Amino acid sequence: MPPVPPRPLLFLDYDGTLAPIVDDPAAAVPHPAVPDLVAELGQVHPVVIVTGRDLAALSRLLGGRTRAVGLHGAEEGWSDGTVEARATSAYADALRQLREAVPEAEGVVVEDKGAAFAVHYRAAPDPDAARAALRAWAEAVPDGLVPIWGKRVVELRADGVSKGTAVARIAAAHPDRTPVYLGDDVTDEDAFAALQALRQLSVTVKVGPGETAAGHRLADVEAVVAYLRRFLD
Repeated sequence: MPPVPPRPLLFLDYDGTLAPIVDDPAAAVPHPAVPDLVAELGQVHPVVIVTGRDLAALSRLLGGRTRAVGLHGAEEGWSDGTVEARATSAYADALRQLREAVPEAEGVVVEDKGAAFAVHYRAAPDPDAARAALRAWAEAVPDGLVPIWGKRVVELRADGVSKGTAVARIAAAHPDRTPVYLGDDVTDEDAFAALQALRQLSVTVKVGPGETAAGHRLADVEAVVAYLRRFLD
């Protein structure tokens, strides 16, 4: 089990960390214990949800009013959907054109995220072919936007903006706290690396299997819930 520092700054990914991964992103409801647990944690420690979802979608799934970073660092605000800052506004036209050009193929599904979108191919009968088609599509991405490849999903983010840049900035504002980051996907590796580069102790936790730069590992969402409960003891 990862350590439990006495004065944590909790960074929590959503999909695969607070909610099990499912084929339909709209059906990714949190673990039953998570909404109350996050609210309780927020009463004693600073908590930030860090997700690839837009904050409007996060509000429909999780709700409450917890500090949140959405769209892999491009949105900052709250889990009730309030957006205070957004980094993708300058790319609105390019994103709209790319959205219209997504290859039509069986099992390829576009998840709209307000100011951005993700393309899932978890349900594709031939995921390798779907990925190849999407790689060809991504060649048209203009400078300033970067394709991010996750677990059978690709999405676009502004260059220089990531979960890592967001958590490093927030952690720097809390020098008396120990950052604790839990995440399961490729984009969370940016956050692991950014926190490990800081001149302060941090706890980085990979959820699930796979190679990682994180210093610790938890098996699944159930293990995440058990670990987070220790911060209330």
